[in-house]
Amino acid sequence: MKAAEFSELFASVGWKCPAQEQMSLAIHNSTKSFVLRYKGKAVATINWLGDYGMHWFMKEFIVNQKFQGHMIGTLLYRFSENFIKSTLKENWKICINLRSSKGQEEFYHSLGFQTMSVNETGSGMEKMLG
Repeated sequence: MKAAEFSELFASVGWKCPAQEQMSLAIHNSTKSFVLRYKGKAVATINWLGDYGMHWFMKEFIVNQKFQGHMIGTLLYRFSENFIKSTLKENWKICINLRSSKGQEEFYHSLGFQTMSVNETGSGMEKMLG
């Protein structure tokens, strides 16, 4: 995927696009990325950071708004989850983490994710620089 396509997907869901150079680096440095195309055009992507051992973090998961509600996101997620499962050795367990976009929590629940409470795991935290 090229940065321009990545930018188009960002814009299709109303997200502000970072600089093209940042987007190129984000794509290039993802551990694993999957892109779904329709008639040659990227309509969905999921990008992962993973250690191939214990943890995977879902970075960007974007389905163009015109294609939402047609099982594309579910299909893309399941495909990428099967890839992650294929990296596991016998008796291994891994943790998949993500940060849901506002209003998408039910979608992630439908994929088997649980909302973690502060009492169980502590607060999720972030720090933005720049």
